[in-house]
Amino acid sequence: MIVEVSTLDDKRLDAYARLTEAQLRSKLEPERALFIAESGKVIERALAGGMEPLSLLMEEKWRAPMQPIIDEVAARWGEGVPVFVAPHDELAKLTGFELTRGALGAFRRPALPSVADVVAGARRIAVLEDITNHTNVGAIFRSAAALGVDAVLVTPACYDPLYRRAVRVSMGTVFQVPWTRIGTADVGESATSAGARAVGADADAADARAVDGRAADAEGADAEGEGTADVAGVHAVAARATGAGSRATDAGGWAVEGVPLLHELGFKTAAMALSDESVPLDDPALNAEERLAIVLGTEGDGLARDTIARCDYTVRIPMARGVDSLNVAAASAVAFWQLRARA
Repeated sequence: MIVEVSTLDDKRLDAYARLTEAQLRSKLEPERALFIAESGKVIERALAGGMEPLSLLMEEKWRAPMQPIIDEVAARWGEGVPVFVAPHDELAKLTGFELTRGALGAFRRPALPSVADVVAGARRIAVLEDITNHTNVGAIFRSAAALGVDAVLVTPACYDPLYRRAVRVSMGTVFQVPWTRIGTADVGESATSAGARAVGADADAADARAVDGRAADAEGADAEGEGTADVAGVHAVAARATGAGSRATDAGGWAVEGVPLLHELGFKTAAMALSDESVPLDDPALNAEERLAIVLGTEGDGLARDTIARCDYTVRIPMARGVDSLNVAAASAVAFWQLRARA
């Protein structure tokens, strides 16, 4: 399985060195769509989540620590999966390589299941409406995994959970929490269309800010993205129900079909938003719901007014010292803990 390569110019390394995120998603040929997992821990969780490896890439010093993973790949997928080993100086040319801790994996992108299949048997789920920061998407998945959320649904314009930075920030928990897209008739298309396209140029440009693969610069791109969202007034708890703090949406919004679908599947819906009509997070009736979908809005603008109007509850996290809201990732962790399903 070990294949020594001397340069990133090797065409077999295109997935790691030359393909953009949009190209990896391969909209025109979904059967060839890929995603990249960075670091041994994330690769391990991808394998545990049933993802199919197509190749691994690492520097020589990581062969021994990665040997158990290589052995697992061979046992489950056969010895035809190549393990490319390249010199450090070559790998250092990859943007953000130091963050990979010396190892990357290319995996086949799985087909997305239906909403009904993903939430079957679930008691607590999260819905991410149009969240456009990869760091936040990854952090929400990590909180969801840690705090007992059974599934995550992402709207068509939400950034891709399998984008490299989202996977990295989640520490591979995107492979542990079942997820799919909601609010579109064609689930397979949605995975590579509206939300995925948003990842494209903007996100690739953000990663490109890491120069010569230096870890500090790559981390800076992550921090810059999250920090910009915070400065812009991130309403992680989402939007205000009235005024400029909440978004209008047309009749084609995901909630038109999505919220009734959740109701049909037995869920009450809780819109995290700042509103005079909202109930506090510890509201007894809210916490007593048997099946609950926690709806979180995009950075800055928060949830659309139409979404809030369609949900059963509007919920706020009580704040102190004049702070009106939290970053969406922080708010998700607070909400997931308080609203966790009790025995």
